[in-house]
Amino acid sequence: MPPRHDRQSRRTVEAVLGAALTAQRGGGLAGWARHYPRVLHWLRERWLAPVHDSVGDIWPADQRDALALQVLLRWALAQLRPDRLPGLEGIDETAWTLRTSWRPLLAVACQFGFLPVPAFPERYRRRAEESVVDNLCGLWSVGPSTFYRYLDKGKRLLADQLAEGPATGQRLLSLREAAQVRLLAGPVPEGGWPGWHRAEADAALARGAIGAGLWHCLHAGDATAFTRLLQRHAFAAANAGDTDALIDSLQALALTPRQQFDLALARAALWRNRRADERELEALNLALRLAHGLDDPLLIGMAFGALGKFHESRDADRAFACYEDSVAQLRRSGPESGATAAAEYASSLVRLAWLHVRRNDPRARTLLDRVQQLRSEAALPDEVLGELEQTWGEYWRRAGESRRALEHKHRALNLYEQCGDKRSVLATYLNLSLLYSEERDFPRAIDYANRVLSAAQSGQVETEALVCAHGNLGVAYFWLDDYGKAIDEYRRVLEHAESAGLRQHLGTAHYNLAEAHYKRFQQSGEPADERAGDEHAATAARIGVRDNTPGLAASSQGLKREILGHSGSIDRLVPEEFAAHFAEMAEIQRLRSTLAVPLPPVEQARTHLALSRAYLAIAGKERENAKALIDRHDLGDAFAADFDALRRTFERELTREQRLAQQWQAACPELLAAAQRQAVLAHLLAQGSINKSGYAEAAAVSLATASKHLGLLADSGLLQQTGKGPSTRYLLGDTTGGKTANRT
Repeated sequence: MPPRHDRQSRRTVEAVLGAALTAQRGGGLAGWARHYPRVLHWLRERWLAPVHDSVGDIWPADQRDALALQVLLRWALAQLRPDRLPGLEGIDETAWTLRTSWRPLLAVACQFGFLPVPAFPERYRRRAEESVVDNLCGLWSVGPSTFYRYLDKGKRLLADQLAEGPATGQRLLSLREAAQVRLLAGPVPEGGWPGWHRAEADAALARGAIGAGLWHCLHAGDATAFTRLLQRHAFAAANAGDTDALIDSLQALALTPRQQFDLALARAALWRNRRADERELEALNLALRLAHGLDDPLLIGMAFGALGKFHESRDADRAFACYEDSVAQLRRSGPESGATAAAEYASSLVRLAWLHVRRNDPRARTLLDRVQQLRSEAALPDEVLGELEQTWGEYWRRAGESRRALEHKHRALNLYEQCGDKRSVLATYLNLSLLYSEERDFPRAIDYANRVLSAAQSGQVETEALVCAHGNLGVAYFWLDDYGKAIDEYRRVLEHAESAGLRQHLGTAHYNLAEAHYKRFQQSGEPADERAGDEHAATAARIGVRDNTPGLAASSQGLKREILGHSGSIDRLVPEEFAAHFAEMAEIQRLRSTLAVPLPPVEQARTHLALSRAYLAIAGKERENAKALIDRHDLGDAFAADFDALRRTFERELTREQRLAQQWQAACPELLAAAQRQAVLAHLLAQGSINKSGYAEAAAVSLATASKHLGLLADSGLLQQTGKGPSTRYLLGDTTGGKTANRT
């Protein structure tokens, strides 16, 4: 037996449907709609919104609801067609006269004025002014009681259609198409239908009707606007009922390769908001293949940038590689790429800076300053400016300047709200929550975290956002000394992170749980809290070792001692390099900052050589200090072997490039000219590895030629392959010249 609320809903649908059909039969549907405003409001929320979104303001205001109701009823009737074709047109003679499966639909459609009964004189000669009931009874050779059984069945089936709730997928798309049919029956608007649809797409977007906006772009024949809208408003589109059906309709059109590329990136954004990782990666790899097929540096750079975003929360090293490839490709794009290339280039630099910030690396400042310079040279879109402000905010937070951080975060929030980027709005809520906790403004911190959790209840929110929201709540409750609530929130972090495979959050969650349990043990003396703290601290330390995050490992190992005071403090050694070699270390720091921005191979190699000279100067000073000490104490004979070893090291490293060049010339004499060979080796010695695009740029060859060369060099043992797909790199191989196995 169905639940009570389902029975009530069904009775409501039947009552509203019966009244609307009766009004339609008498030609008073508009008056009926005005007479029952509460019923009309219910219908608008449940069914009429897609019709109104599809027709805009083209119908007179006093007839809009009645016309929309007629569209809805005709559409619902068409859903009863046994042949599943759209609309009520094109029903053949056999369906009218012989097919009993059609009779419930035809009884309702004719009885309530949606269809006239055609004349079939060879089967039945009707009288003048004969009623619909008599006409169909004669046509079907049935009595009135049988006709009314068909009629009642048709009304039940019609009620079934409307009781299912608001249409989604193909059903919603077919409802919009029913409205389109009614539109095309009216006068053509000034400027034609494509221009009208473009204007309606903008209007739909302004009121947040993303599905309607996509539908109007599709009917305007504007695939570029469709994909741009889908990518920019992916969060809302992920929850729109007919997005996938609209995409299927778009793919049925003859799209250019560039439009296919844009659609692949847009679909990746859609899958990201639906937390479908495999589908997202599949779409991104498709975009990369399409970009390589076009051999367009701009598109390749865009694809690598999108792949970098995908890998940020999964594999930071791979994300670095993708962003560096993105920057390298975008630098190759010509001036015809214009504002798009500038925006993508700035975005990749900002994302690189974000990764540096996440590692507490001050080189992020150099990247951000570079984007600030780009901002003064070109108009960057709000999305990129929002990312820039967001990253500046995190930089200043980690630099200990929380007020400046808050200013940048609120600027980012304003920019994201202006461009309707709800996903980034939620991310900014999370950052503001953390910042306000650090400022000890806990009510605001809790409020911003709860905004994310509220959004999760009303729509889909990424798992990582949920993890961060619960984590921020845990931090706020921890500082409020409410360790029970903090532990509850941290456990939710652990649960979501483990289920979604977000490894980068696991160590922090265990550390926070250990800290909260130790603090609660300090309050209550409950042994279970001490044991739980020990378990979580040990797990956090293991994760720190596994993930090569020594700070987490060291902090976790010393956490119990720090909170419970089980032993004395630990001295920490402070490096004295700046005091001993100030000039050289200052130069090294400057050169490291320069390397934060990906440079052309020649400039990068030159910078690494300058770093080498600075370190050699330090080594020379230390050698002279040792020699002076040895001479002063007459220790020369005891250190003769050490000086010989030091000399051999210097000579070996200083001639490595020359020896490699000779080996490459001997193994592959026809492969590269001397200048090309020198440029490739300089890149390898400076970077430690090379990829296909880096080889192509250094050797001044095409990507196809670069791929061929790298395969030959790997087969000869001069290079070793590591990684797969976009993260494939080639390292210097065995210098003996023998073949080596590829590493993956």
